[in-house]
Amino acid sequence: MTPDSPPRTGPRVLIVGGGSGGHISPGLAVAESLAGRGVHCHFLCSQRSIDSTMLTQAGVSFEPVPARPFSTRPQGLLKCLLGMHQSSRRVKTLVSQTPCDGVLMLGGFVAASTMPGFVASSRAGRLNGPIVLLNLDRVPGKANRRVARHADVVLSAVDTLQSGFASRITGLPIRSAAQRPGTPEHCREALGLQPDTPVIFVTGASQGASSLNRLMQRILEAHCMPVDSYQVLHLSGSQADAALEQQYAQAGVPAVVLPFLDHMGLAWGAATVAISRAGANSVGEVQANAVPTIFLPYPHHRDRHQFHNAQPLVDAGGACIVEDDDDHQTAMAVAELTRSLLGDSSKRAAMITALAAQSTQEAADQVASTLVGPPGTREAGS
Repeated sequence: MTPDSPPRTGPRVLIVGGGSGGHISPGLAVAESLAGRGVHCHFLCSQRSIDSTMLTQAGVSFEPVPARPFSTRPQGLLKCLLGMHQSSRRVKTLVSQTPCDGVLMLGGFVAASTMPGFVASSRAGRLNGPIVLLNLDRVPGKANRRVARHADVVLSAVDTLQSGFASRITGLPIRSAAQRPGTPEHCREALGLQPDTPVIFVTGASQGASSLNRLMQRILEAHCMPVDSYQVLHLSGSQADAALEQQYAQAGVPAVVLPFLDHMGLAWGAATVAISRAGANSVGEVQANAVPTIFLPYPHHRDRHQFHNAQPLVDAGGACIVEDDDDHQTAMAVAELTRSLLGDSSKRAAMITALAAQSTQEAADQVASTLVGPPGTREAGS
């Protein structure tokens, strides 16, 4: 598709980030808040298909830039540097052609690649508002630390382990499509599930998680859970969804297997218990929808930021963590926890209460106000 051009009238904000649903979703939440104030938003995203899929479905204005993640390999580093040059050049052209009243950086490699262009535009007096970084993880990554040095305001969705990194903690902005739209029965029926049967929701986030797919295969093969007591909603990513469907059917477990679901609120609303990765967005959506969750943080990040993302919910009593060793022992530990939670409504109720107490419903509005001021301070068309 051909990306839309930024609108030419009224206040406008650029929202910069992408590469995963976890970066796009908070931006969409802030865009919803800004739209309610008459502010137009234009996204600069990566060239990965997940970005264009989510932004197209959301009906927002966007364009991909040729940003690439940092790499220490010579060919990867060359692509990263070339992408930074091209992305920054596009930023400078865009800002010079269309006035910009604020920039929201969502972190990651897209923000890092475009930042030089925004710095140059700011120094040239072409930006009419602040450059705001919204950090999403408890452990700020290299890209975010780089962007933070040049941002006018640094916000964080969570309390970071780096003291003084952000000026304010906002909570994670949650878009309306990721908030439960009704009762569990309503959400289950909308997804083709039985309304009165408990649901195990398995998600590896927008790109899936092959080890979580294998985990469920091991649980099914071990026949370690009563098949008549639950059903499964499994977001598998693009990998092996047909094979997973067949394995659930062979095990006699009712299941809906999808590669991706844009309306995540239906999934959280349907869930009795969730088994999830612990990216910042997944953790935020668990918290916002108060779903008792077993987190399996991605184990190969050197800084273990997914583990740190999940820990506050565990400390509050709303979630559990199992280290993902991608083996039979991991699967059996998850099966035992899941079996225990499904059979203990009092425990689930306590977890739901703990999660609800952590909710930050005004996060998107806080970020929007940082960009353009409180509601009513700027008029559309000004």
